[in-house]
Amino acid sequence: MPVRPLLATALILVLASLCMAPSLLATEAPSGLQATAGAGYVDLNWQAVAGADKYYVYRGVVDEMELIGSVSANFTSYHDGDVDEGSNYLYYVTAWDNGTQSAPGNSVSVTVPAEEKNSIILPVLAIVISIIALQVCVVMLLYFAKLKLQLK
Repeated sequence: MPVRPLLATALILVLASLCMAPSLLATEAPSGLQATAGAGYVDLNWQAVAGADKYYVYRGVVDEMELIGSVSANFTSYHDGDVDEGSNYLYYVTAWDNGTQSAPGNSVSVTVPAEEKNSIILPVLAIVISIIALQVCVVMLLYFAKLKLQLK
């Protein structure tokens, strides 16, 4: 049997097996992405991908995601401090391994809460009521002391 048809058949079988098993070529996508939002920040955490060199973090809306940072493979978290209070953000992470970027992992949507405004009314009101209560106590003590002296 000639060598060329044998090589062609082997090449077709190799290409067919690679098409049937794309996971052999693609880098695994990060999974388990979670977001925690606070006043003025969003913290992201995800599970490590074996063999990843680094991770890329994306933020935006469904049709317009933009790269906002990259993280060394030693870390599986990202702190986004460039967010607006009261805004909603969508995030996803990809893994980079030997020049191949994975598909996006799961995405998370998070709303950044507005910073709580400390009201000064309640503490001032508590101080005023305390002062009035002390004055009432002093007046009552003086009244009863005077009454006690008159009875003698």
